[in-house]
Amino acid sequence: LSSLAVACAARVVLLVAWFRLWSPVRVEVVKVDRGTITQEAFGRGTIESQREAAVGFDLVGRLSEVLVDEGARVTLGQELARLETDQAQADLRSAQTGIGAARASLQRLAAEEERARALLATAEREATRTLALFNAGAVPGQQRDETSDRLRVARAELDRVLAQRSEATRGIDVAAGGAEQRRVAMVRATLLAPFDGLVTRRLREPGDTVTIGSTVLRIVDTNRVYVNAAVDETMLPLLAADQPAAIFFPGTAASVAGRVSRISWEADRQTHELLVEVTPERLERRVAIGQRADVRVEVGRRDRALRVPVRVVHHDATGAFVYADRGGRVALVRPRFGLTGNDQVEVLEGLAE
Repeated sequence: LSSLAVACAARVVLLVAWFRLWSPVRVEVVKVDRGTITQEAFGRGTIESQREAAVGFDLVGRLSEVLVDEGARVTLGQELARLETDQAQADLRSAQTGIGAARASLQRLAAEEERARALLATAEREATRTLALFNAGAVPGQQRDETSDRLRVARAELDRVLAQRSEATRGIDVAAGGAEQRRVAMVRATLLAPFDGLVTRRLREPGDTVTIGSTVLRIVDTNRVYVNAAVDETMLPLLAADQPAAIFFPGTAASVAGRVSRISWEADRQTHELLVEVTPERLERRVAIGQRADVRVEVGRRDRALRVPVRVVHHDATGAFVYADRGGRVALVRPRFGLTGNDQVEVLEGLAE
């Protein structure tokens, strides 16, 4: 039994020694090759609209109808809501009646003017004839004075009629202006869509009293949207307008191509992130304002760069290193790295293709 135990112990020692010293070690081997390396800035944000409007009336009134609900799509010029217009219609009818009365008065004054001009012409002829007779000694001075008085009265009467006609003309203009104001008020009592868009909020209901500046509906243009993404401030030196970007929506693997349209001038003092606007080049899917979206902005690119996967790069107190095959033996090599992408890093020195 003792010899059997010794033999078993020897086998265990040999097995352990084989595993420790001579058994092959399974390793992952990758080749240093050439290819494209893309460095990206990641950001998480939300869908926003480039055009948004809080629409309301520019006069005080009571809502009679709200013609659209939240989620409705509207077109430019479409009626959205109306105010009660009973008083405005009554004012318009009154103004139109005033115009009619003013025109009738003007016609009457035109007839009076014609009569006054005829009387003035008669008085002028009589005064001329009487003056000639007076100069010839055929009529007394009293008759001359009477004809002169009648001439002055006729001229005064014509002046009075002309003044009344001028006042009546101004009255027509005022009445017409008042009627136009009433018509404009009727038009302003209807709320129209300022552009094609989507109703996102309905803030007032029929019966509510609205004032100047109060919002009835919120409308956004869903055809002109962008992603407002928060990107770490350390990427600021690498960011630039018009850089290509990819937009990712939750639940979909495919990305949408876009471009950086604006970079914020101010970073958040707590998160140390800055907002970057990415506008899709073409958006064929339905999106919701406020929907979450991720962006990856291409901030650097190397074509035919010598590269290794990021996963084979290790780090210690000295810096980055890789394990390299040197004649069948593992060697620790510290290359000089360049551009770092999502899964590849550029090798500048220390490794060959």
